[in-house]
Amino acid sequence: MRGRTFKRTALLLAVTLAVAALVTSACGEKDDGGAPPTTPGGVEALPGQMQGVTDTEIRIGALLPLSGNPAAAWGVAISRGMQAYFDYINDNGGIYGRKIKLYVGDSQYSGPIAAEAIRKLVEQDQIFALQGSLGTASHSAVWKYLEDRGIPDMYVLTGNAKWTVPVARTRFTGLADYGTEGRILARYIFQNYNGKKLGIIAQNDDYGKEGTQGMEQGLEEQGADVDVTVQYYDETQSEVTAQVQRLKVENVDVMAFWGGPVQAANMIKTARELLGWDVPMIINGTNALEIVAQLAGYDNIEGTVSAMIGHQAWETNVPGIAKRAELVAKYAPDLPFDNTVLVGWAVSEGLTGILKQAGPDLTRESFLDAAESVCRYMSDTSLVPTSTSPTDHRPVEAEVLVRAVVDRSTNPPTFRWDPFGETIDFESTADCVVPTPPPLATQQPGPPSQSQSQ
Repeated sequence: MRGRTFKRTALLLAVTLAVAALVTSACGEKDDGGAPPTTPGGVEALPGQMQGVTDTEIRIGALLPLSGNPAAAWGVAISRGMQAYFDYINDNGGIYGRKIKLYVGDSQYSGPIAAEAIRKLVEQDQIFALQGSLGTASHSAVWKYLEDRGIPDMYVLTGNAKWTVPVARTRFTGLADYGTEGRILARYIFQNYNGKKLGIIAQNDDYGKEGTQGMEQGLEEQGADVDVTVQYYDETQSEVTAQVQRLKVENVDVMAFWGGPVQAANMIKTARELLGWDVPMIINGTNALEIVAQLAGYDNIEGTVSAMIGHQAWETNVPGIAKRAELVAKYAPDLPFDNTVLVGWAVSEGLTGILKQAGPDLTRESFLDAAESVCRYMSDTSLVPTSTSPTDHRPVEAEVLVRAVVDRSTNPPTFRWDPFGETIDFESTADCVVPTPPPLATQQPGPPSQSQSQ
């Protein structure tokens, strides 16, 4: 989800300068002086191991907006969810005796700032892998740099197709790509609004355009008779009032949204309160969050449709959610347990599963081999299975539709995203074999290794 619209040449220049500034990593080899490589602090690296791994520590990085942009509403909560999970793992002995140390860089949802932040994470903090990078503009400025350095780039929290087409050995996404999610939401539109007029409000960048194109592709695949009109907005705008007004004038029958949480909430609130317009609404999955409901108002968002891949924070009747709520309360007692925090927790949990599957003799190659062998994995909070292969680095290619529901039987009323319908699946890894976990993996804290199927 890009912070701003950058010219292609400016993005390429930023990446080129970032790469040119780097020195070659030792990667477990001796330096020119013949001395074994060391980590910051002078600890000798284990033979055959990579940057960021010693006999006692694994260094993991995250690149998130923490300030300077409305998207910090996502980034801060996600980073704290990540840290809470690693605190839990470390408190229970770490991974094969190694503690995980998390370093978080503030991208401010900006490409140039992200380019500076990633250099610090890689060159100074010496991270082994990056996880959960959020923002298309941010990641556009760092993905080639990470690829060239061989740094595992795990669970990118932006759904642009370019991260995985073509496949890069070191990079894996963490969301359904926007095209796939557009096709999923288009199936719902076809089933419920065929013959109607669809209005889309979208961020004027790769994020919004890919989501819109995926939706149009999905409608075409269904043979739908749906007239589509699109209103774009620049991400720096905090409100989309004018775009909503134009769609109302055009008499659209249903609205869809691809953009940030502040703008999503503004769209809903504008339609309901300013215009008194009860048009059905569909928002993309990254906005199926409590913060969007709070900003829009429970009465306004009620009935809105979105998509998800897992159980949500409010579902404390689900044992896996109840356990995570309990652990977040223990390791981050001042942190409200919501879906955004759960995203951060899940990213760290997924990475830990891969570390376990890689075994005690951790190298980049063993880690990436494990990351490419996920087969029909479902945790105790999942709604859809995940699979990967050497030609498929998109673990998530299915979603379940959810609807905004307000429970007025409680005082005060409570809000939730309520799943409905069958899983909509576009999984490209149809045939896979569940690998055998390393013998020690079953003795590790936390969930089973990521490649195990339930």
